Amino acid sequence: MRKAMMTASLLLLAIMSVGASIVLFIDGSLARLTGWYHFRPGMSLFPPENMGRIDEVNWMRISDLHDTIECEKKDDGSWWITFPFVDRMSPEAVQSIMDFTIRARLVDTLPLNRTTRTSMREFGVETSPHTITLKAPAGNGEHTTLARYTLGSASPWLADAEDGERLLPTTYLRTDFYGRDKRVHVVSGNILSIFKNGLQGLRDSHPLHADPDDVLGIEIIRHLPEGKQAPPLKLSRASAQSQWAILSPTISETDADRVESLLQGLSRMRAMRIVEQSEVEMPDRPALTLRITLEGGESRELMIYEPFHSPSDGQLLCYARTNDRPAVFTLPVEPRMQRRGGYSKIVNEILSLPLFPGAIQEQIHNSLHWVYWADLPINLNELRSKHFSNIGTRDIDKVLVTSRFSRYPLRLRLIPGDSEGQVSDVWMFSVQGHPFEEADTEIVTNFLNSMSSVPVVEFLHDLTPGESSEEMERRYGLDAPDYLMMIQPRECAVRAALFGEDLPLVRDRAARVFRMKRHRAVNVREGAPGTVYWVGMEQNAHSVYRLSPKFTKLFSFSPENWRKRNLTLFPVSALRTMTLHYVKCPLVLHYDYIGEEWTGTLGDEDITPRINPHRTNYYVRHLQNIRVKQWLPKTDEDALTALQHPVFSVSLQLELTDYSDVEGVVVGDDRQTDHIVRQGPPTLNQVREMLTESTSTDQAYREMATGEHRVEKCNVTIEIAPADPADPHSFFYGRICEDGRLFILSFEDAQGLDGQLLD
Repeated sequence: MRKAMMTASLLLLAIMSVGASIVLFIDGSLARLTGWYHFRPGMSLFPPENMGRIDEVNWMRISDLHDTIECEKKDDGSWWITFPFVDRMSPEAVQSIMDFTIRARLVDTLPLNRTTRTSMREFGVETSPHTITLKAPAGNGEHTTLARYTLGSASPWLADAEDGERLLPTTYLRTDFYGRDKRVHVVSGNILSIFKNGLQGLRDSHPLHADPDDVLGIEIIRHLPEGKQAPPLKLSRASAQSQWAILSPTISETDADRVESLLQGLSRMRAMRIVEQSEVEMPDRPALTLRITLEGGESRELMIYEPFHSPSDGQLLCYARTNDRPAVFTLPVEPRMQRRGGYSKIVNEILSLPLFPGAIQEQIHNSLHWVYWADLPINLNELRSKHFSNIGTRDIDKVLVTSRFSRYPLRLRLIPGDSEGQVSDVWMFSVQGHPFEEADTEIVTNFLNSMSSVPVVEFLHDLTPGESSEEMERRYGLDAPDYLMMIQPRECAVRAALFGEDLPLVRDRAARVFRMKRHRAVNVREGAPGTVYWVGMEQNAHSVYRLSPKFTKLFSFSPENWRKRNLTLFPVSALRTMTLHYVKCPLVLHYDYIGEEWTGTLGDEDITPRINPHRTNYYVRHLQNIRVKQWLPKTDEDALTALQHPVFSVSLQLELTDYSDVEGVVVGDDRQTDHIVRQGPPTLNQVREMLTESTSTDQAYREMATGEHRVEKCNVTIEIAPADPADPHSFFYGRICEDGRLFILSFEDAQGLDGQLLD
């Protein structure tokens, strides 16, 4: 008998141990057996080992008084509602639940003897509960519960965030994770807002959930009546770092800001309502299909149906569907405040005011709560570049501009510097058939930047299938352009280690040719008949643009516009004598560069001891740094009249290196270019020939840099006179006497020429 009782006791103990083990395995706590757990303020609601596995959660159940949904995490990390319907779950809701679960801390516990049924309604854990259960894999296809709790109402208390700054909202909560514990707790945090639209509101309200950086292709197809469709609008890029390009219905560069606005708008677009397809009546075919291609080849489609007005408030809405979700979305097309009626013009003008730069204005617009379909750029003219040339100014090596208004072309040529040797790039120019001389870098840079952003007023014509570009050129007179601009990009040199050898790899970039013509409209399609405007196109491109006439001011064929603004260009080592012509007698100063010594005379007097070397050296640097305000034509009447009576002049005797022995080779090469241009618009091969140095020219430049050349003595005499003798602060006219060049000098620079160099 005693043995039987002992056996029964051991069996009962084993059963209790197994039961406890099962409860521990399922819920993680033996408090399940006792129905009570000792909570302390500040502690986490669930065991730290469970919260350490929160990232492993792949199943959850959410219930309220009326509905229950079950959700699963897919292999790609997305959460989907699997019961009672199938749809993607809101990532924001998932993140809120996970964050609340792991961060919630106990603030207080309400005693059971003070909670009545009336007060329980205030707590909400019975009258408006939301029960959340989170589970993680436990192996063998089973799951273990990591957390379970029932949310009630918002609590009136605030919890200390323990950072000395913030106070957190709190929520009434009950959990039976540890057993049959009926106590109501106050915990930090509040996520009740995610349930404001019921459990249906936990659906992902973003129809297209994609990172804009992952999108490599966009295709927009408009469906026409009778089953027809317009040519698709296709955009593509090679990678997230590459530029977008339009491939159809024409080939064009894109407006990068507008494409980015479209991608951001699609990713932020939210549905006002999500229902099952069986709940709404929809047309058989969408009005528009938008397809995006993601990195890796996956594609997603958004189908937009004809808009309609809401019966309740008249807001313009539309239905939409996607290819990866079995649901119908209701999207806002326009705001509730209709942009129509007596105030529509005022409202539209206010909304379109350029209060900030374009990029900032776009960010402000995107930061609004709703993205309206009507505001998304989905048309060709909205997404294509509004600039004529889009030239990468840093990559340009040579520029050649011809005009039927000028006999000789404008040439710009870059002589690259050396960043390691701290040698700057130098631009050279040639106009009116003259030899190359150094150009003002700032002026050339402004010219290139301006040409890269010549605004397009209107897109006139795109090549249609079967139409030749030659036909389009003849229609707008671009086969005989008024201006022809040819640009040679720099060679792109890349080095590669191949079989242990360091080898230079050179990738040639094709020359670009732009044609511009003053065009007279001949039919209504081109504008009012007889209207004159400028048109332009890139050679072998697919579109003709109407251009702003301001661009013609950039094409200056006058040397005065390009010449370096430095008044004098000489190294200190070349200076031998400097003469300042005063009213009474000249001050003649001789300079010994090797010994850095000055000697001089004032009339017949030797004033060497009186020369202040610091002032004199500063005066020479001032001469080297003076920049004229503007070079003038040699026939400028106002300047010639003022300079009949100069108030001051300074003469320099210099010894400079003479490069005339190789200059003729370069000029001869340029004459060959002139011959090609006079034959008519050049082909791309001829452009490449004109912009590529011949062997003799290249050798000539090498000899200019490394060869031995004779030294030539020359004089430079500068005269200045005030523009208005009656105004003591007027600007000055000036002249370089040896070649007759005229210029304008500021009052401050002219005043600095009359320096006091003697003690």
